[in-house]
Amino acid sequence: MLRLRNYIIVLLFVLTGFQSYGQGWKFVRHEVHFGVGASNFLGDLGGARGIGTHGIKDLKLRMTRPTITAGYKCMLSPYFSVKGSLLWGLLHGDDAVTKNLVRNNRNLSFRSNIGEFSTYVEFFPYSDKVYPRYKLKGINGNKAFSVTPYFVVGVAMTLFNPKANLNGDWIALQPLGTEGQGLGGRPDKYKRFTLAFPVGIGGKYRIDKQLAISFELSLRYTLSDYIDDVSTSYYLKDEIAANYGDVAGQLSDRSLDPNLNGVIQYADGRNNYLQRGNPRYNDAYMFGIFSIHYRFIKGQTFIPKF
Repeated sequence: MLRLRNYIIVLLFVLTGFQSYGQGWKFVRHEVHFGVGASNFLGDLGGARGIGTHGIKDLKLRMTRPTITAGYKCMLSPYFSVKGSLLWGLLHGDDAVTKNLVRNNRNLSFRSNIGEFSTYVEFFPYSDKVYPRYKLKGINGNKAFSVTPYFVVGVAMTLFNPKANLNGDWIALQPLGTEGQGLGGRPDKYKRFTLAFPVGIGGKYRIDKQLAISFELSLRYTLSDYIDDVSTSYYLKDEIAANYGDVAGQLSDRSLDPNLNGVIQYADGRNNYLQRGNPRYNDAYMFGIFSIHYRFIKGQTFIPKF
């Protein structure tokens, strides 16, 4: 009888512990994070062979630049969270790094600071752990190394300002109308902000109830094709210079061989505006970020020790 009573007491203790564990996420719903990492641009400038796209195939490690981020998240359940983040990064693209003949001859390059505010939904298929994982065997309380995978999808507002280097000076390109924006039936100058749609995957390791570290790899598809100031076709260099200045004319066409790029003018007055960018694909960019996470504890949480 005594042994039965002891079994019942142990069973109640374990069940109470699991119930507390199952509800424990409600006491640690709020979390902040800070991260550092790398950014890379996917668009018209630079990239691999073939037509420039926003695909991973155009990734050039030489164009990798730094980024930092910070944000807040709230758990809706052990499997779903919502998160808001602020991010600063630097994007860079350069035709000098591509082996595509036409793109290399185009000889354009840019860099741009980007500021991004994003909201995400995080999905943890195996739940976002409230506590570190403990081994059932071995030393009492010994933690097992366990990385929890997760997926993210969201929407972001991105600010950008592409610049090109001319004689050592970095010059903002949007005001220069380098593709004839605002002239001769061309569209107006583009906006220096766009919506973007992040998608990504990550892994998170919980150190204790409050601290965790993670690595996340994510891609942003945007609604702009002008993060690098390149999208459609060339325009008459002289007309750009006459309306926006000599610097604008120089930066609109920097071709090494004018027979491969630019505007071909025929004797009968016709003009052939050669392709400068590829308007079929909007620009994209990606991040790889290491982050540290801190959870705020509300009240007391409990986990049985094994």
